[in-house]
Amino acid sequence: MPLLSGAMGARRYRVIADFPELGLRDRLLERLTLEAFREPLSAAKGGENVGWVTLTNLCDTDFAPDKVLFNQYMSFSLRMDNKRLPGKLVKALLDLRVRAWLSETGRERVPAPVKKEMLEQIELELYPRQLPAVAVHDVCWDLSSHTIWFFSNSNKANELFRMLFAKTFQAETRPIGPLQLIAGHPRSAEWVSALDRIGYADYRPDGR
Repeated sequence: MPLLSGAMGARRYRVIADFPELGLRDRLLERLTLEAFREPLSAAKGGENVGWVTLTNLCDTDFAPDKVLFNQYMSFSLRMDNKRLPGKLVKALLDLRVRAWLSETGRERVPAPVKKEMLEQIELELYPRQLPAVAVHDVCWDLSSHTIWFFSNSNKANELFRMLFAKTFQAETRPIGPLQLIAGHPRSAEWVSALDRIGYADYRPDGR
């Protein structure tokens, strides 16, 4: 929980949306609940699973106002689960089954459909026993200034955040980097050349 612990590695975005003020906070909480983190329907499947959780507990999806709203701020977290099987283990188990099949049938090679079925069976056996890798990234949204902080510098995490945020709130997020911060200041031309000398990151994906 970087937002609460004081670790300040974050990227900043401008929220572009036309939200009516009347009942805004209640509607935002409803939309947050619609895209809350949910466990997959089957434990026998792998892959990535994302959704919103409360700021203080990655298993809590009860977005009561006193858990999310703090004056003009709306704070919550993005949970990202990724369940994968150890590749070396799967390969070793598949090799044993291939050997057993060849010994039983007396054949020299395993047909591709049979091998695929073996692999699927191994996955069905292992996935329910495998826990996902869990990552949680905090979000702080200043509703008054339309600014949002996402507490991760990972490109992948930021892209997932922006995609889910857009889906949840029907709002665009535009990166705010050093150039955007100094734009319009009387000394901006002087500062841009200084930034060029020291190097900087404006967090904009290619082509944006």
